[in-house]
Amino acid sequence: MWYFAWILGTLLACSFAVIAALALEHSESEKVTESDER
Repeated sequence: MWYFAWILGTLLACSFAVIAALALEHSESEKVTESDER
C-alpha cells in the first residue's frame, strides 16, 4: 500500500503548489490595482 501513500502525497504537494501559485497571483494583482487607483 506504499503506492497509495505516495500518490496521495504527490497529489497533496501538487495541489499545494497550485493553490500557492494562485494566491501569489492574486496578491500581485491586488497590488497592481491598488497602485492604479492612486
